[in-house]
Amino acid sequence: MNGMAKGAQLAYRYGVALFFVGCVVQFFLAGRGVFGIRGAAALGDQTSLDPHRMLGNVLAGVAVIVFLCALVLREQTLILWTGVLVVLTEVVQHLTAEPSDPWLSGLHPVSGVAILGISGWLTHRAWRAQR
Repeated sequence: MNGMAKGAQLAYRYGVALFFVGCVVQFFLAGRGVFGIRGAAALGDQTSLDPHRMLGNVLAGVAVIVFLCALVLREQTLILWTGVLVVLTEVVQHLTAEPSDPWLSGLHPVSGVAILGISGWLTHRAWRAQR
């Protein structure tokens, strides 16, 4: 394994672990934000959800970086599943965060659980491979 691949492997391992921990924090921030809603302002205008929104944008960026690391490593399984993670984080989460359609919005936490599960599995796999 060359130096670039070793660096990508290290960045992938820590990046996917950071992403997983960030997902756990996301669930906390979502609960904190929902139970912090005050007044009659629209859901999109509630500032109690701002930390959840901000961390979601950060996690989307981390997902892209982890995907780029997987591309450098050229391992099909990592490329496939981190690609799924990027699509879920960047596309599905943003599309399902629309409060005007409650049926569509109901998929937001469902895809969040999928993101948590996939990132947990990828983290386990990355750290197990180190041994």
